[in-house]
Amino acid sequence: MERLDKHFEKLTKASFARYGFAYGELMARWPEIVGEALARHCEPERIKWPRGSGENAQKLGGTLVIRAEPGRGLDLQYQTHQIIERINQFYGYGAITSIKIMQGHLAKAKPLINKDNIIDDKTEEALLLRLQSIADERLREALHRLGAGALAKRPGSPHEK
Repeated sequence: MERLDKHFEKLTKASFARYGFAYGELMARWPEIVGEALARHCEPERIKWPRGSGENAQKLGGTLVIRAEPGRGLDLQYQTHQIIERINQFYGYGAITSIKIMQGHLAKAKPLINKDNIIDDKTEEALLLRLQSIADERLREALHRLGAGALAKRPGSPHEK
C-alpha cells in the first residue's frame, strides 16, 4: 500500500516552487519547526532564493519572508537567529541565510464548525432504513452523519426548493 503524501508532493511541487517552498514542508510543519508559541504569531510567506539556476541557487541559501501579527515584528526580529538555526536543522543544510519580516494579519485557517445537520423525519426514516443492513456500528454511524450532512436543509441549498 502506498502513502498518499508521495502523490501530493508530486502534485504540489510546482505550485510550491513558484512561491519558493520547494516541498511545502516548511509551511506544513511550521509549528513543529519554530515551536507552537512562535507559530501562533507568525507564518512563512515565501522563500526568496538567490538569482541563479534551480537547485544550485537554493544551496546558497535563501531569504525567508515571514508575516508577523501587528506588534510582533520586533519580538520576531530578536529570534531570527534561532529561527534560521531551526529551519536549517530541519532541512539538513544552510537553506536559509536571512529573514525578512513583514507585519500584517495572518491567513489563519478557519476552524470547522460542527453544525447540527437537521433533516426532516421522513428523510431521517429513509436514511435509517437504507443503513440498517450495515453490521458495523461505527461504519453505520459514520454513514449516517455523512447522509445527514448531505441531505440537510440549509439556507440557499437546492434541497430547499
